[in-house]
Amino acid sequence: MKIRPFGAAMALLPATLLVLSACNRPTAFGEANSLIILAPDALSQQVEEETRQVLEPTIFTSRNEKQYEVTFVDPGHENVGELKLFRNLIVFGTDDDPLLTEVADQAGQDLDALEPGRVFQASDIWALGQTVTGVLLRSGREAESWVAALPSVLNAVDTNYREFVMRRMYATPPDTALATDLGRRFGFSLLVPELYDRVARDLGGGDSLVILRNDNPDPSELIRSVLVTWRPAVDSLTKDRALEWRAEIDAVHYNVPQRIDDSNSSVVSFLWEDRPALEVTGVWQDESGGFPAAGPFIVWLVNCPARTYFVDAWLYSPNRAKYEYMLQLQEILGSFRCVESGA
Repeated sequence: MKIRPFGAAMALLPATLLVLSACNRPTAFGEANSLIILAPDALSQQVEEETRQVLEPTIFTSRNEKQYEVTFVDPGHENVGELKLFRNLIVFGTDDDPLLTEVADQAGQDLDALEPGRVFQASDIWALGQTVTGVLLRSGREAESWVAALPSVLNAVDTNYREFVMRRMYATPPDTALATDLGRRFGFSLLVPELYDRVARDLGGGDSLVILRNDNPDPSELIRSVLVTWRPAVDSLTKDRALEWRAEIDAVHYNVPQRIDDSNSSVVSFLWEDRPALEVTGVWQDESGGFPAAGPFIVWLVNCPARTYFVDAWLYSPNRAKYEYMLQLQEILGSFRCVESGA
């Protein structure tokens, strides 16, 4: 299999990054989900298929999409200096590899003391804001030890990526005052960044719903929305109940009525804060037919002492990778708490 060319990656290098910082290092560039693997072509070609299978897992949003994109680069390539400025690098090598030795030194690791297959990370080696993952291979069995280490590499990369997503999400501080006010007024709390807008609507009969929405920088480019409402507690939490409830809500309270596609739906029953809960995923589509908008949604039903809460999180991000934003919505859902009287 031919190693994928990295001309596209090189095209992303802006001229301004060639200006060094005060620390004599430029700022790292490239997308956070772009992984540059530094290893000799002769070795990479042996393991490319297995590497892509592990390091490019897919998730279903409104379609199957890769969580990460892998590019292989030989350390001897004439442009490797520029590519070493990417945000996320992975260096595979044996204990006598000078590039891996440099990464290990920055990570405070002694390669002679490590077992082959060990994965470690260092920051800001060649650029500021950069993470470099080092992988120690067994001499004479490089390809075999490379493949064996891939699950640990993915875990390290994914952990680092999730931390990056949370830092970026809460670059605007969490709105703790809003969470407190939601608990006082409506019997539940939810934590979102301060830039989320709140809309509370009276449904009559003492019932209400709350919409928390972030459509920055522009609603035509990106919308993250979370709606919470409730009814008297129900005996059972089912997919049909969740989707029926959502169909009632989206036609009235969203800017565009949304048709539900549950052909790739997942359904998970779980306990949340020791209370029965259900998660249902699916895809929403613009029901008006005026614009081909669509995106993923995640619905939670949570049984609290006196109520069943309905929490609907949905995303609109055309022409953007969605993994980052799905992690954000999952983080918001995970902050849900029952605080009604007697909870």
